[in-house]
Amino acid sequence: MDALELTVDPGRPANAGRFFQLGRDLIDLLDEVSDLPVDWKVSDLRTGSAVVRLEPPADRASEARHLRLVVVSLAAAEAGRPMPGGWTPDAVRAAYRFAEHGQASGTDEAWTAPRLRLVSIDQPGPEVDLTPTLVEALAVAQPFERDMPGSVRGELVGVNVSRGNRASLRLPTKRVVRVGFPNSLRDKMKDALLQPVEVTGVLHQDGDGRIFKVRASDVVPLRQATARWVDLLGIDPDYLDGMTADEWLEAGRGEA
Repeated sequence: MDALELTVDPGRPANAGRFFQLGRDLIDLLDEVSDLPVDWKVSDLRTGSAVVRLEPPADRASEARHLRLVVVSLAAAEAGRPMPGGWTPDAVRAAYRFAEHGQASGTDEAWTAPRLRLVSIDQPGPEVDLTPTLVEALAVAQPFERDMPGSVRGELVGVNVSRGNRASLRLPTKRVVRVGFPNSLRDKMKDALLQPVEVTGVLHQDGDGRIFKVRASDVVPLRQATARWVDLLGIDPDYLDGMTADEWLEAGRGEA
């Protein structure tokens, strides 16, 4: 299983403030690119040049694909290439904060760019340094977005209140949208989990008009139809007043 390795201040004792800030930023970035929150685990930790290795829990090994996505995408941006599609404006913002917080302070003359590396079992993984070039690339990569009031329907497939009240809504297209909500909606979100719902609030759309986030003000479970059309057949035998279907249609609006 792939893991993600972050090295802070390579070649010298790490600055504690930078180390903890980058760790928090990295978790925020992974939260933005994953459909559902993942409880990332520290699988290795070394001091000196602080090195931390993250991987998903064993029962969610497939989530490691997000680790590769982050490294490959940032490496593309650092090299001057377009980032792969699918990154929301919030994800690009989180990537910018992560790279920017890794830069040198005004008094840090011995600064060396932090490094992000994918650790793969089968082969050496890709890596990227958090250079000023990367920061500049992410600063100009911020996609267009717009906000508007509205509602959206889908299946509520995840609710997490431990990292900022986040829910995940799977649209009919199977794409998953992030939903933020206030504390007052915690119980309603939990009760609606794994049900079709309508979420009302402020919709955040990207430049293509796709909703990528909702700031919810309410959530309402949708009732499932209990009767099928075939169940209605013959439910009102006197509806045609004794006429045939053709006679009834002709009388109402001309010959069918």
